Amino acid sequence: MRHRLHVWPWTRILGRRVLPNWLAISLGRHVIAWRSLDETELAHELEHVRQWQERGWSFPLVYLAASLRAWRGGRHWYRDNAFEVAARQATARRRD
Repeated sequence: MRHRLHVWPWTRILGRRVLPNWLAISLGRHVIAWRSLDETELAHELEHVRQWQERGWSFPLVYLAASLRAWRGGRHWYRDNAFEVAARQATARRRD
C-alpha cells in the first residue's frame, strides 16, 4: 500500500482543538502527524489509508455518517465510529 507520512509539528495545535489526544490524520494516501509514529500508530493510520482507497473521495462523508450513527445510537462519535473500530483492530493485529 502506497502512502506518504508527513510530520508537521505545527498540526498538533490544530488537531487538539477537535480531539485532545490527536496524533495524526489520513487524507487519501497521505498521513499527516505532529510527531513520528511508532509501528502500531502507523498501522492504525494505514488502515485509514486503506479505507480511503476502498471508498475514494466519498470516504469523508461515509466517515462522518458513521460518526453520526454512533452518536445517535448513544455511543461516542469518534471512539465508536466503525472506521475507528476497524483501525484499532488493525493495530491489535499488528501487535499480535
